[in-house]
Amino acid sequence: MTISGWEQLLFIAAVTAVAAPLLGRYLAATFRGGRAPGDRVFLPVERLVYRVLGVDPESSWTWRSYALAVLAFGLVGTLLLYAILRLQGVLPGNPTHAPGMPPLLSFNTAISFITGTNWQVYEGETQASYLAGTAGLVVAQFTAAGVGLAVALAVVRGIAGPMGNTARTVGNFWSDLTRSLVRVFVPLSILGALVMVSQGAVQNLSGFRTAATLAGGTQKIPGGLVASMEAIKLLGTNGGSYYGTGGAHPFENPTPFTNIFDLLFVIVLPFAIIVMFGRLIGRPRQGYAIIAVMAIIFVAHTVVSMQAEHHGNHLLPASVSQVASGVSPGGNMEGKETRFGPEASALMTVGTMGTTAGATDSALDSYTPVGGTGAFAGILLGEISPGGDGGGLYSILVLALLAVFVAGLMVGRTPEFLGKKIRAPQMKLVVTYVLTIPVTVLIFASISLVIPAGLAAILNPGLHGLSEVTYAYASVANNNGSAFAGLAANTAWYDTTLGLTMLIGRFGPIVLSLAVAGSLAGARVHARTRATLDTAGPTFAAFLLGVIVIVGGLIYFPMLILGPIGERIVG
Repeated sequence: MTISGWEQLLFIAAVTAVAAPLLGRYLAATFRGGRAPGDRVFLPVERLVYRVLGVDPESSWTWRSYALAVLAFGLVGTLLLYAILRLQGVLPGNPTHAPGMPPLLSFNTAISFITGTNWQVYEGETQASYLAGTAGLVVAQFTAAGVGLAVALAVVRGIAGPMGNTARTVGNFWSDLTRSLVRVFVPLSILGALVMVSQGAVQNLSGFRTAATLAGGTQKIPGGLVASMEAIKLLGTNGGSYYGTGGAHPFENPTPFTNIFDLLFVIVLPFAIIVMFGRLIGRPRQGYAIIAVMAIIFVAHTVVSMQAEHHGNHLLPASVSQVASGVSPGGNMEGKETRFGPEASALMTVGTMGTTAGATDSALDSYTPVGGTGAFAGILLGEISPGGDGGGLYSILVLALLAVFVAGLMVGRTPEFLGKKIRAPQMKLVVTYVLTIPVTVLIFASISLVIPAGLAAILNPGLHGLSEVTYAYASVANNNGSAFAGLAANTAWYDTTLGLTMLIGRFGPIVLSLAVAGSLAGARVHARTRATLDTAGPTFAAFLLGVIVIVGGLIYFPMLILGPIGERIVG
């Protein structure tokens, strides 16, 4: 890597190290209960929402009631968004005259945005109206982020809550969702959108503008409400873009500064949520231990891809220069913007693969096999580096329970986490959680590789084609949404199966993590002894890291051998 690449990575790390604790303290004060920062502004809005919904924000629910509310909210949101997409051709707010989406594409897109996946097999600037984009897609991006943070709060209350909670309650979904939106996502998105507009991101209602080209022809230039969608796309770790080319489009990601800002806007909040977790349970060191694990994974898979893209494609002939010069950044520039270069492109794109954002500024299909493996790794390890807003927290907490259990087996003690015994009922749920997404991914990917409907959409045969199919299912199952572009996924088979995979990948882990939290809610908190495993120390952090890598490796390593690793070896 060049000095510039290391400088950008260190800048990201430094800003995150400063901003995440500050934001984490604000989140902890907001969700601890009682008086909170900004009550004078936010509390009247929250009370109005509660009156409209007819809910009591002080009531607390069992994990089953909480899970049912999440599922019901997701179902209603999916149906509403599906209707908007189907009818957008006859609804107002459509200056680009986008027709209604076909049924299966509407089904896939509605599920994609409600689950926070933002998998897109359509061109946003031509196939989505302004009304569908703002009242449909952007609203779904807000609610998906809010649901993730709400569920994380419920899981924390269950796993780390005090004993004596005989009702085994985990909180109030409507209260958590409202507070998340009103006090976190809406105000921060407004600030983010203003930054994007100041840098040149488009924010208008002009539709298409016709411009004369240098060749004497004409070209339609799309406008749109880009900056506002870009802000919540990044902050909410959603990833859906206004333009088909995503962050490579200069109207969406205008400058090198916005390229760095985009990545920071994605990762700072998930890290801050872990800081919040440590402060809410009164054990800040526990939060920092988890952050250390997340940061190591983030740096590892990002640096691997940055280094690979900097070195370039070894299969190109010697006559093709891949050395940096005054007219080229050097390295593997296929599918990348010259204004960013290979390292900054890999930093932003692969850096978001450990979250549920999957935001890209370059074409993953054009990455080298090693560079693509770095993106794969961030997803296949469960998107916990640092994960989605809330999703990263409850995912790594479940993996921490698995690590504690394995450690307990090794020393012959009943495992404990935060003072609570981890027994058979919790481990059955944890194992189910760990296997749900991999089983779903491997089953659907395997079927797609042997049936005509799946094979017909693969534009690049061989090992790269296997990578494209597996990446698609792994991406949507982990609610990432990024894609290798060589798969023509807008077909009946892929629209349907990818939509089902998104539903399983989103709501399966949510229900299972809430079930784990419910099983521990009100459980006895045991006093620490000399034999108690310190889950906030470096030993446990290293052990947790090993469990994550081993579990991910055992499940997906055969696929990686047949995909990107095999492609690198064979050439």
